Amino acid sequence: MCGIIGVVSRDDDVVEDARVLLNAENNRGEQACGSAVFNGGKMCCYRDEGLVAEVFGNKHRKKWFKKGRSCIMHALYSTIGRGGETKQPQMFQPLLGSFHGRPFALGHNGNLVRVGALRGAAKRAGYKFNSETSDTEVIVALLSTSKKKDFLEALREALKKIEGKGAFSLVILYEGKVIGARDQNGIRPLCVGKKNGNNDSYILASESSVFPALRSARFIREIEPGEVIVLGPDGIEKSFKWTQKTCSNFCIAELIYFSNPAAMYFGRSVYAFRAKTGEIAAQEHPVSADVVVPIPDSGRGAADGFSSESGIPKREGIVKSRYSLRTFMEPREVDRSQKQRAKLQALPDVMAGKSVCLVEDSLFRGSVARPAVSLTRVHGKAREVHLRICSPPVCCRCHLGLDTSTSKELLASRLSISEIRDKIVHADSLRYLSLKGLKRALLELGLLPKNFCLGCFTGKYPVEPPKEK
Repeated sequence: MCGIIGVVSRDDDVVEDARVLLNAENNRGEQACGSAVFNGGKMCCYRDEGLVAEVFGNKHRKKWFKKGRSCIMHALYSTIGRGGETKQPQMFQPLLGSFHGRPFALGHNGNLVRVGALRGAAKRAGYKFNSETSDTEVIVALLSTSKKKDFLEALREALKKIEGKGAFSLVILYEGKVIGARDQNGIRPLCVGKKNGNNDSYILASESSVFPALRSARFIREIEPGEVIVLGPDGIEKSFKWTQKTCSNFCIAELIYFSNPAAMYFGRSVYAFRAKTGEIAAQEHPVSADVVVPIPDSGRGAADGFSSESGIPKREGIVKSRYSLRTFMEPREVDRSQKQRAKLQALPDVMAGKSVCLVEDSLFRGSVARPAVSLTRVHGKAREVHLRICSPPVCCRCHLGLDTSTSKELLASRLSISEIRDKIVHADSLRYLSLKGLKRALLELGLLPKNFCLGCFTGKYPVEPPKEK
């Protein structure tokens, strides 16, 4: 799960706009970020560890600010169990390649599996890998070693080779053009927009919610599964399907947790979905409580729905520091529970002596829910603490872009709900939204469950998973 941005214009400088857009998309990747700018003859690249505001701040402006009419940017969320990109800073994206002596840059959101044979073929063709683990570099290698003379034909060829090998949305910078591509299942998001002005600019982004960050910028449409789109100074120059084997298997975690609440997918907002899951969770698992308290930040939409349906007032009983990273995105070696405790504060004025219903969007490892329950009980001085999770139990690993590469790290894969309640989160009650309830939430918003990947709940994926080590 990463954030990707591409901007192209007739203006001499799109870098600042790209930076603003990536900053609005920093929720998708907080570990590192980078940019590639084409200035008419040279590809300039800058990458570093940290948030967008740090890497592309004024302190380092002389390093990253390069004028150019086209630019792509990338915010990294490393699926560390497979890639370990944070231990290989040279692999921060965008990655650079050469197509028949002409430079290109590529950013990738997603994850590829079973690409060992493609890696080997690229090595035999003369490509020298900088990493033995980066799946993104395999795509760069396929383009760099292609014998096709036309870049788009080489891209089509490369995409066919990775078809069925995972999830990807790509943004590519080549010869002043910004090119986007999406996998045949549409697992990871990608959309196109436009900024009006003296010199119009055209934009690719992971989330539609970023466009209001720029004055006069607007969302046009989502890129379709299996589509390649080419943006130039005059707009959409070309669009075509690189495969006819397309369908929709959009990642449900985008709606549950990852995406900005304002993001729109299939014409529906992420917030609307989260609120709907909260409503249905309140119907499935009513609770006798005095107050509904969201676990910030992604639990807020679900808490709104839960409170509205149950009639229990919602209050902000837990305050989150504005200067902390999303715990789910922290490296594996970090004590995520400790990080969570450090960034949350309880408000006893809201919760003291009361029966509190904490509402959260999901529960993977318990690193968020456990300290939140403890904080509510000890520092919030709540009489009772009930926990409602507005998605089904996450019991299956993900190989398509989430940092859950093994089943054993997921609580629901090895513990019963009562065991999670008593041994992990220590709540007075714990209930999850049912899978049926999740599907109902989609249907009530006019969305078809068959168009979503629910593999983290069911173990059924649009792409066959690799064997678990």
